[in-house]
Amino acid sequence: MKKEKDLRRTGVFWSVTIGYALFYVCRLSFNVLKKDIVDEGLLNESQLGIIGSALFFSYAIGKLANGTLADRLNIRYFMSGSILACALVNLLLGMKMPFVIFVVLWAINGWFQSTGSPSSVVGLKRWFTGDNFGSVYGYWSASHNLGGSLTYLVIGFVVGTFGWQAGFFSASALGTLGALLIFMLLIPHPPVSGVMAAKPPTARKNEVGKKQLEVLKNPMIWMLAAASSFMYVARYAMDSWGVFYFQNEKGYDIKQASTLIAVNT
Repeated sequence: MKKEKDLRRTGVFWSVTIGYALFYVCRLSFNVLKKDIVDEGLLNESQLGIIGSALFFSYAIGKLANGTLADRLNIRYFMSGSILACALVNLLLGMKMPFVIFVVLWAINGWFQSTGSPSSVVGLKRWFTGDNFGSVYGYWSASHNLGGSLTYLVIGFVVGTFGWQAGFFSASALGTLGALLIFMLLIPHPPVSGVMAAKPPTARKNEVGKKQLEVLKNPMIWMLAAASSFMYVARYAMDSWGVFYFQNEKGYDIKQASTLIAVNT
């Protein structure tokens, strides 16, 4: 029984770690393609900035809403369905959408992207309890950087070889693989036993709601959120515009520029 539980726990860890890395591929793909899109005359730099902002605004609002939902929903369906939606958005954007549609679709991508992190953390917290959770969370956090590196190396190579549309299509394919992996391996929670098993579902949800309200009232949470937001300004400045900068200002080709940002990631 313990061996079976350990195998399931390991599967959950790898499903959210690799799965969330592939969320990043569907989020950062656009950052690799910017110069090619501008050179083709489809969009200008100001429009690219608006599109990028649309994702971040919807992502911020979505994190608050979807983090709350992740405590209450089946995270296997929630997370796998969300990355599949992100893959679909990338597929559609590879078909040369006009500016307004691009903004709307990229904002939708941001909303579904916001489910990945809370679903992962909920899954990890349910399966990994005890003093080692910080270590487990740290290992999982590498998925952010793995996903970023994978995006810049793989998508950069694809775009440099086959063009910017192929970059969106390849991101879509990787996102679809992520959805399958999560669906197969992410078991929502271990078997419920003891006191929790005796509680009716309504009582459990009420308890979750009270704990969520306590979090919102905690000033330390908001202080950490503010500090993190300033850190992200520097992080996303590099992630969003690094490839474009190296291509436009330094004259590197797409593969060289993407490799430099992959090293940073």
